[in-house]
Amino acid sequence: MEKIKKADTYHTPVLFEEVIDFLISDLDGFYIDGTLGGGGHSAGILQKLGKWGHLMAFDKDPDAILQCKKRFAKELEKTMPRIEIRNEGFEKAGSIKSAKNKRLNGILLDLGVSSWQLDSKQRGISYRFDSNLDMRFSGFGKSARDLLHESSEDGLVQIFRNFGEEPFARPIVRALIKRRSFQLERTSDIVAATESVVPSHLLKKSLSRIFQSIRIAVNDELNVLNDTLKNVLPNLAPGGRCVVISYHSLEDRITKNIFKEFAPSPKHKNKYAKNSQIPDYSILTKKPVLPSKNEIESNPRARSAKLRVIQKNIL
Repeated sequence: MEKIKKADTYHTPVLFEEVIDFLISDLDGFYIDGTLGGGGHSAGILQKLGKWGHLMAFDKDPDAILQCKKRFAKELEKTMPRIEIRNEGFEKAGSIKSAKNKRLNGILLDLGVSSWQLDSKQRGISYRFDSNLDMRFSGFGKSARDLLHESSEDGLVQIFRNFGEEPFARPIVRALIKRRSFQLERTSDIVAATESVVPSHLLKKSLSRIFQSIRIAVNDELNVLNDTLKNVLPNLAPGGRCVVISYHSLEDRITKNIFKEFAPSPKHKNKYAKNSQIPDYSILTKKPVLPSKNEIESNPRARSAKLRVIQKNIL
């Protein structure tokens, strides 16, 4: 397979070769990229697929959709393009069983935030830039500002503890609530509130956890992941695979536990098998696949990535 350029201007795909090797079992099959982003993984999938293969790619972010419509313009202009791009969240993929008369052979969920989103000065996803408190991937629903202004003290503490395991959750929340009446509109306001209660040598880690927690809550990321995995796995064709790349322990724990539910040890019955005729599942990664030292050096944002794969068995 011809390798794509790894240093993408929008986002560098993580564990690229591992994803392609695990995901594709039928060169003319039907696949889903649930997190299109800059299209790095999708480009690799298309390069590997045969003439009759088909890829359906999802992303809530309209900027990602625009970027990838340009990137895949030549393919999209074909009479029978092998890629279909949808401006929707990957939860929509959970109900898709087939396309182009083909059953679903594989789905990829790369749960990381794209480099472009992290470096954007408009979304408010990173504490490194002063911007409006938004953090929504789609631009719809409640923003980060809404969450911070409308939630109770205990509600925000729970978000910071559950989604970020932040040890200074309570004092940070109280500092944020004090700012509601005069200035809590921008990312710099969160930074200022956090600086007022967290020791300077721990500040960066706390800010990372706080911003991560707010983003997860705003986009309901963990519930979406949980529901999507439970919906999509039964729709895999026999031999089909689900590949998930997670970047923090909460995502990885959900993925690992759901995989175990679908592929339990011999001592436990698979509660998703309604009768003996339904194929069971096998976990292909007993331990998560991690990026190599070289990949981390060339792309530091890959350092926390963990890849897990489950396969629907062939009877």
